[in-house]
Amino acid sequence: MKVRNLLSASEVVELHENLSGRLDKIGIESQPEVVLRLLDLSSRRDAQLLDYAKVIKADYAISGRVLKLANSALFAQRTPVTNLERACLLLGIERLKAVSLGFHLSRAASAGDDKGIARKVWGQSVFRACLAAEAARIGAPGLVAEAFVIGLMMDAGIPLMHRLLGESYLATYNDCAAPGALHRREFDTLPFTHVDIAAVMVRKWRFPEVLSRPLELHHTRPAEAGRDDAIGRLHRVAFIVGTLSLAQSSRGLPTLDPDSPGVPTAQRLLSATDEQMSRIITSSVGEYQVLLDVFSDVAGAVCNIEELAQRVQMGLVTAIDRTVEESLAREAAPAPSRLMIHGQTIEIVRETDGSVVAFVSDAAGQRVVSHRVTRGVETPTSLCEALGLESPGSEDTVRIAERLRALAA
Repeated sequence: MKVRNLLSASEVVELHENLSGRLDKIGIESQPEVVLRLLDLSSRRDAQLLDYAKVIKADYAISGRVLKLANSALFAQRTPVTNLERACLLLGIERLKAVSLGFHLSRAASAGDDKGIARKVWGQSVFRACLAAEAARIGAPGLVAEAFVIGLMMDAGIPLMHRLLGESYLATYNDCAAPGALHRREFDTLPFTHVDIAAVMVRKWRFPEVLSRPLELHHTRPAEAGRDDAIGRLHRVAFIVGTLSLAQSSRGLPTLDPDSPGVPTAQRLLSATDEQMSRIITSSVGEYQVLLDVFSDVAGAVCNIEELAQRVQMGLVTAIDRTVEESLAREAAPAPSRLMIHGQTIEIVRETDGSVVAFVSDAAGQRVVSHRVTRGVETPTSLCEALGLESPGSEDTVRIAERLRALAA
């Protein structure tokens, strides 16, 4: 099989169809009726707490966890909460949506025999979910529950990569603790990535686009002046949360991805103040401490809870210098090159690591297909083929060649 970065758009479609069949064979099936009903409710703005309570009542597993959460120290009730309706009122609709839907999805995605890597990934994913939810309160208000589910699901494909590719993938995973580095390694050396698997899973489970699109794009840096609708806002949250590395260090503490966007970039994307950024981290750690118990049967703890907030904050701060250097590099780099080829907009961009990536954008300016350019090898014809476009004419060939030479210099 070809490595992922050599696939054309049509080949990616074939890849996803193949992955869907392989996931069926290892037991990743369609979600039960309760999840489909929860997804339907989450897409309805008029859905009320009691609507969720009625659905949850039919599932004893999540009912018990909702009651357990309502009786936790987070809510400090003087008398035990034994009524599901009261528990739902205490949690509120955002937390109820996130926890009930997230629990079922995590159970399905972590099924299998590789419990070690699954528990590690899901422990990190619970924290990412809490961080995404808190970031959404600033950067995507009204979409907190959706951000929680995106944070929980963005690494769902990692345990499944292990199950599909075996021990060779485990070596790759252990060698690339940083999420960004892991995704690049997968993209450049493997036939598919954990993002491909997540994309297949969410389509199989009939996720609405407001959830599926940010999940598919969470390793793609969003434009700082990009779309400002629900999908665009959740994409920005997903990108920030998805870059944080929570792999444990030798002291059992989380470390940070050296490719983390850092505080300045995060603040620009979220339009957050210093005080708000600090509150996001502190609140997410508090929420994580409570929710980890709800997900205890699928997730292991990331690290010592008391030190988590400090470590994440320190990690973000240490990334500032790198972010400044990247910003200067971007300013010095040629501006993104946009060309119209056969009625399609192509954007050719030099990334901060020096690589060149070509994108096809839709009418709304959203990047829908990408291809990493192989320097010294790529031709205008091979580039168009990789992007799923017809071969360029003579004038287009000259323009594309000029852009590729300028960005490769």
